[in-house]
Amino acid sequence: MSTVAQTPRDFNYIKPRKRRLSEYEAVSCYTQPDPNVFDRQGWYLLTAEGRAAWRPESTRLQHPHWFDFRDPSGLWQRYYVKLQAEQERSIERNVEDAAIAGTIHEFDAVWLNEIIGVHYRVWSFFEYGLFRAFSRAQREALSDTLGNALCFEAVDRIRHAQSTVLYLMELEAQIEGFKDHASKDHWLGDPIYQPLRKLVELLMATDDWAEIAFAVNLIIDPIATEVGVSRLIRYHGPAHGDPVTPMIILTTERDRRRNQAWTEELVRMTTAPELSSAESNRKVLGNWVERWTPLANAAAKAFAPVYERLPVRSGSIDEELAVANQAQTKILDGLGLGREGHR
Repeated sequence: MSTVAQTPRDFNYIKPRKRRLSEYEAVSCYTQPDPNVFDRQGWYLLTAEGRAAWRPESTRLQHPHWFDFRDPSGLWQRYYVKLQAEQERSIERNVEDAAIAGTIHEFDAVWLNEIIGVHYRVWSFFEYGLFRAFSRAQREALSDTLGNALCFEAVDRIRHAQSTVLYLMELEAQIEGFKDHASKDHWLGDPIYQPLRKLVELLMATDDWAEIAFAVNLIIDPIATEVGVSRLIRYHGPAHGDPVTPMIILTTERDRRRNQAWTEELVRMTTAPELSSAESNRKVLGNWVERWTPLANAAAKAFAPVYERLPVRSGSIDEELAVANQAQTKILDGLGLGREGHR
């Protein structure tokens, strides 16, 4: 009886999500040790406290096999670097073209100094805080495919923070008299930003990697970031002679959509009907909705004085927040996690 020889690329220990094994699966799956998978001999080394490298209790969600997770974008290191390099090049080109064309000299003065010079610059501290939170989450994630997604999001966040700083440095070089208006002092002491800073510090202190991803990608970004960046800056920029900053924000929104998608996949995986822990996982997720939604709304509402500074305003902070909440509720409803009464 003849048999077909298997090549090293067959990786028959990996169950592909589709008919054929993808490149993403081949380079990502089962690279992280786990005694419950292949490392039957157990952990060779423990910490002085007896802690293993990875612990099931690192999240309150439960799943029998975390290695089943697949990132819908199928990103792995090479393609992630290519993706973000393309985004950074697009930012560099847009800013360079705007400088040559004189577009950045046409920004409304109030918009430039108060919205971009203060509010948008402060946002880099928020993104850096999320970088720290996701860096910790990546370390604790219970599979390689989850760890990769969290790692890439951490790098997304530091990219956002650094892109903002580089952009403001270019504006300082091009526009006489423009400078960073004590942004760190605003972040640390301005009442407008203290609810947002509270969010970041809570996330940095959260010891559940899945909760960090769920809170940021399905609650905080759809509410606080949507109101404070997308609705405020990206939406209002053209009316103030600024087509440049919105283009930069569009690259961060692309990252947001990708991170929302993999977090939704994580929710679907842990609430699948055939899973014995599905109901208990739903309760955990519901508790996270109750915990983080009021905090995200409080952070967004605190931006009201910034909206009032806009020379041209299309709507009130309450109207913008209502739009964001409606869209965010739709996300949760689509996952069977409607938050009626959780506001």
